[in-house]
Amino acid sequence: MQIRFASPDDLEFIESAYTRARAFMQANGNATQWPDGYPGRIDAEEDIAREHCSLVSDDEGPLAVFSFAPGPDETYAEIDGAWHSNTDYYVIHRVAAVRGHGVARAIFSFAAEHADYLRCDTHEDNAPMRRALTSFGFRECGTITVADGTERIAYDWIKDGSTGAAAN
Repeated sequence: MQIRFASPDDLEFIESAYTRARAFMQANGNATQWPDGYPGRIDAEEDIAREHCSLVSDDEGPLAVFSFAPGPDETYAEIDGAWHSNTDYYVIHRVAAVRGHGVARAIFSFAAEHADYLRCDTHEDNAPMRRALTSFGFRECGTITVADGTERIAYDWIKDGSTGAAAN
């Protein structure tokens, strides 16, 4: 798998990936994480303009899209719980895969190569993402409230300086 910055030429794929992810979540007990229309084209355009939007691809073409950006992120300013660090961090948002296995691990590995401290969140009902986060070494920190007023489970990951693995 390869990861590269997305460009405006990728908007059709990105919108399709978001639509497919919404349908998957709704069909699998997570109907409220991404309300209809979010994320959408405007979110992708903003992420692309800031060079925060990336695509995961293989020899057959794009597999997934995600946002990877430096903090601070206002969504994470208040938490019911506690982050495991107060150092500078990067965030992973809007992960949407359309095919393939190991895509989340590839995204998390990419992020871990570029940052020592990561934050991410997901809906309580998003079992596949929660499993992927935990499997990679992310730790649950508590809950945050997103812009639409709903809660998300917050996670973080800290690189262990001596081994490059997640700290426990």
